[in-house]
Amino acid sequence: MAGEEFRVVIEKFADQGRCVTHIDGRTVFVRFALPGEEVLISIDRPARKEARFWTGEVKEVFSASPFRIDPLWKEAGSAAEGGGIGGADLCFVSLQGQIEWKKWVIENQLKRLGGIEEECPVERLKFDLENGGLHWRSRIDLLTNSDGRPSMRKRESHSLVPISTMPLCYSPLLEEAKKAGIWKTPLPKNAPLHLAGGSGGEEGNFYVGIGGKRAAGRQTLTWKIHLDRPYCYEVDACSFWQVHVMAAQILAECVYGMAKPFAGKLAWDLYSGSGLFTLPLGSLFARVQSVEQAPTAVRMARKNTGDGKKFSLSCAKVEKALPSLSSSPDFVVADPARSGLGREVCEGLAKKGVKALAYVSCNPTTFARDCRYLTEEGYRLEQLRAFDLYPCTHHVEVAALLARP
Repeated sequence: MAGEEFRVVIEKFADQGRCVTHIDGRTVFVRFALPGEEVLISIDRPARKEARFWTGEVKEVFSASPFRIDPLWKEAGSAAEGGGIGGADLCFVSLQGQIEWKKWVIENQLKRLGGIEEECPVERLKFDLENGGLHWRSRIDLLTNSDGRPSMRKRESHSLVPISTMPLCYSPLLEEAKKAGIWKTPLPKNAPLHLAGGSGGEEGNFYVGIGGKRAAGRQTLTWKIHLDRPYCYEVDACSFWQVHVMAAQILAECVYGMAKPFAGKLAWDLYSGSGLFTLPLGSLFARVQSVEQAPTAVRMARKNTGDGKKFSLSCAKVEKALPSLSSSPDFVVADPARSGLGREVCEGLAKKGVKALAYVSCNPTTFARDCRYLTEEGYRLEQLRAFDLYPCTHHVEVAALLARP
């Protein structure tokens, strides 16, 4: 069946930037499709006739959704339109359509996996309205090909496709990359290429790395946010930091607002990275215990907190560190990787007497699963917000407050 074409009507949204149709009772997940459209699709290879589901891609659109637009980044669009690289799977969807899609995913996953029926409007940043959903990434990872040209992987493949620019990249960082000559100068072959930027307005606050070595800019970047007062962070250019240039400010505001009613003696910051939430928590709580497994991020967090006595920073996996943390914190923040908290951590939070948890997640699926684990431990979903911090992609950020008596 691989490569075979079918004319179908797309039925509904699905996760991972795909929509659903059915062929002879079999579920088919389709890229570059929107609900209600009549399209011609090609089935991916391999596809066995007896497989439970197939995947495919739109080749031609006969009746278009109102949400369909010309791809904002042609190279990331469908193969039929001359695209093929990954990294911007919703570039063919209007900004409003992207919001509707992500809202559906969050609510569907919460209901299906979390057993929770809750509306979740997705908030659009003013920055992205002004930039049309482009130029928001503060961190970019590329590869050079066998000719030494910056490249991205072809969708559903390990093949590399050369690119001459990256439209999702933050404009000042893109300009610095251009000055460094990465688009024109032959680079080392078959090497990782990493671009990272800090807060705007500070000269030299960027990094260009080729093959794991700094080629331009500096290794330590500066980020600033403003809540009750300004907060300044030093961040290693190759360590985790929020990708959207406005994400640190937006998420810190959100978590700070959730934490404020619980201000008191003790807070935890789990999966704490370089201390984005740790510092503001220090303005609300007498002591803050943080846990992060990446040594470089912990080192930067220690610099950012100034090794203040109120901060206790552990370099460990959260599930290993939980038993040694002080019991009954007034408030906890958790911002795990896409794999989520997992049952062990959810049960551990309950056993340690955690009463209020701000859960920040970039994966609605694992977030919804963990909500079920937490509700089984007596927690209730008190607040739920979502932000489209990844325009033109299927990713979305969720922030929730869960509490129990």
